[in-house]
Amino acid sequence: MRVKPALDSTRGPALPYPAGMRSSTILIPLLFTLAAGIACKDDAPKGAEFGEPCGGDDGTPCAEGLECYIGYCDENCAEDSDCQPVEGSERECYGGLCHIVCDDKSMPCPQSLSTPLECTLGWCNAINGA
Repeated sequence: MRVKPALDSTRGPALPYPAGMRSSTILIPLLFTLAAGIACKDDAPKGAEFGEPCGGDDGTPCAEGLECYIGYCDENCAEDSDCQPVEGSERECYGGLCHIVCDDKSMPCPQSLSTPLECTLGWCNAINGA
């Protein structure tokens, strides 16, 4: 036995839509979502580069592969050869981080980086307040 639908029922057949309209209702929002995702990736901050100031009041992060060490970004390392050279200075890998070796008299800290440095206990550190 079949039940006949009531005349005022909404269970009748769906209205026909043009085939192009169904795909456009999916494609257009999808394209907007993808375009917004791509645009946002370009705006993402990459962080400070080697020798640039980090931390401080605004908490500036370092770029990938770098770590904020006493006010400036320095490289992560496993051995001395992983550290990029700094003209006129010796580099040393200690505790997984590259350091610029200094001595107040014979090996001063380089001033060629974006951060002013001072010699403290044999390694160069960012000058306080810089």
